[in-house]
Parts: sequence; structure tokens; C-alpha cells
Amino acid sequence: MRPDSQASEWSDFLDHPGLPGPFGALMDEYARAAGELCSVIEAVPPDLFLREAASGDLLSIGAIATHVSHSAQGYANALRKARGLPRTPADRTVVEQPSGLRPLLAAALRSMEGALSGFYNADDATVTALRFEMSWGPTYDPEILLEHAIVHLLRHRRQVERWPREL
Repeated sequence: MRPDSQASEWSDFLDHPGLPGPFGALMDEYARAAGELCSVIEAVPPDLFLREAASGDLLSIGAIATHVSHSAQGYANALRKARGLPRTPADRTVVEQPSGLRPLLAAALRSMEGALSGFYNADDATVTALRFEMSWGPTYDPEILLEHAIVHLLRHRRQVERWPREL
């Protein structure tokens, strides 16, 4: 049984938290990572959110939030395409304030949740048989994709936590 504080945090991102099996666990962890990232970003002062850094590929925390949102949508659509499901229309919204990321990530995670419908009890052979190439080159299966998606959020959470407050 999970504590109520986790249940409310996950409910921001999942329609069905706590589902069984490896994909239920991965989706719960994806929601946890999304909640942690959003909490860190929502604590960023608005004047720092869009301020550009002196160097780096992502020039502001707002750019990181936009990148994370678009990536999460892309992950869900990659799995949807591989499973022959309709893709969710791309939302190219630019995140302009700290509170703007949460609803976009929630939509992306719910899209991933839908992409996994009927797959939560799949056996290992079924999971590993579904292989698909990602736009940046590697070939993934659904489990590897979800693990990548979780770590992507964790990596950017750490980046924002370490972001210089004085530029």
C-alpha cells in the first residue's frame, strides 16, 4: 500500500496508478519522477525561469521544461506508433512559467498510459518482440523506452536543482 501523499502526487499524472506488473511499476516511477521534476521547477523563481544561461544546449530552465514536455510526448507517440495505435497530436507548447510543465507532462504520461493499455500483463517474449527505432537512432522495446523516459526526467531534475541561481 502506498502512502496517501504519493497517491495524490501520482494522480496528477496517471489515471490508473498502482497497476500490477513491471509496466505498472514503471508507470508509477515515471509519475514519481514527473512529480519530483515539476516540484523542483515550480520552486524556481519566475525571474530565473526564462533567464538564459551563459552556455549549454538548453539555455534556460524554461527551455528545459519545454524540452522535457516535448520528449515525453515523443516517447508516448513512439510506443503508440509501434503498437499500431493512433498517435496523440503533438503539442508544441513552449513552457513560459514554472507552473506550465505539470499539465503538459500529465497529458504525455496519460498518453503513455494509454499506449500500454492491454500490455500490463504481457509476458517477456511479447515485450521484447516489440522493438522499434527511436528518432535519434537506438532500437528500444517498451521496457527500455520507459526506463529511458524516467531517467530523462531524473537527469533534468538534477540539472535544474544544480542550476546557478545567480547568472
